[in-house]
Amino acid sequence: MANNTSQNLCKLTASDIMSFPVLTAHDSWSVKMLLDFFTTHNITGVPVTDYHGQLKGVVTMTDVMHFESLPTVEKERLIGVSCYGEYAGYEFSSTDLQKLAQHADINCPVAQIMTPYLISVDANASVTSVARLLREREIHRAFVISEEKLVGVISTSNLLDALISICACDNLG
Repeated sequence: MANNTSQNLCKLTASDIMSFPVLTAHDSWSVKMLLDFFTTHNITGVPVTDYHGQLKGVVTMTDVMHFESLPTVEKERLIGVSCYGEYAGYEFSSTDLQKLAQHADINCPVAQIMTPYLISVDANASVTSVARLLREREIHRAFVISEEKLVGVISTSNLLDALISICACDNLG
C-alpha cells in the first residue's frame, strides 16, 4: 500500500496541488495594513506588487516579526528611506524619524521589509521537486508560474493536504 501511495504522490504536479488565485500585497502598504490583510485572509505570506502590478518580491510573517524585533534606530532608517522621502524629496530630521518610529508599523512600507525576489516553480514541476525546494531553501511557500504568469502558490499545507488525500484514498481501497 505504501508503494501505491508514493507512486500516486509522485505523479502529481504543482498545478495539481496549488492554491489559486494568488492574493498579493502592494509594496506601498504599511506593515499594519499587511498584518490586517494576513489576518483577514488567514495567510502568512504573499507576493508583493508595485503600482503597475509588477511582481517585486515576497513578504511573510517572518519578515514582519524580524521588523518588529528591530531596534528603534534601525526602524528609523527604514522609514527614512521609505516612499515619504522618495516622493517628497524630503530629508527627515532625527526628531521626525523618532516620531515616525513610534508608530513604525503604520509608517514603514512593505517594500522596506519584503524579500526582493520570488522563489517559483513551473506549473508542471513534480510535487517531489517542489517539496525538495521548500526543504532545501527552508521556506514555507513557492509560487507557481505558467507561461511567465503567476498562477498559484504551493505552501507546506498544500503538500500535506495532498499527502493526506492520497493516503486516505489508499486506506479506502
